[in-house]
Amino acid sequence: TYVPKAVIKEVDPFNKQIKTSAGDFKFDHSILMAPHQAGEMAWRAGTIGKNAEGKPSGWAAVDPVFLNLKDDPDVYVIGDAVGIVSPQFNFYPKAGHVANAHGKIVARYIADRVAGKTPKGDLPDNLCFMMVNASPREDVAVRFKYHLDDKGVIIQDQLDDNFRRDELVTEDFQWAGRMYEDMFG
Repeated sequence: TYVPKAVIKEVDPFNKQIKTSAGDFKFDHSILMAPHQAGEMAWRAGTIGKNAEGKPSGWAAVDPVFLNLKDDPDVYVIGDAVGIVSPQFNFYPKAGHVANAHGKIVARYIADRVAGKTPKGDLPDNLCFMMVNASPREDVAVRFKYHLDDKGVIIQDQLDDNFRRDELVTEDFQWAGRMYEDMFG
């Protein structure tokens, strides 16, 4: 069971129970994501924005579409360090797929600027495969598409594919192969 945006209130690992803002759950196995923030390099570089109270947000303050610092158009921040980009969903998923897409998008922005062109805004996509069983092989997936609404706000469309099946495992491994080739090949 995938439970997005469920703020964890309490975890009882001995009785295998989780209390969340989305309800209480019993589990056999669980993956919990603790709160996190941009890495030390982003802090040392002074890229961290401020929240409504004027305190550090924990994330780089970037233009949501062009990914450059709000106060410096020549400095780009990608991946996990990127701060809030939309009032609808707040952050892009902190995923290698998004960081990889951001890298390609920013490379195009820089190439356009070097060529004297004005960059055209671009948004990443994202997907997340989760192997839920090894025998028989079964995956589930969550896919995200992003677009700008008529006010220029980034909107996230999410498709949950919870039909456990081997075809998703094959797609998962093909995606991983392409991603590793792209990043390390």
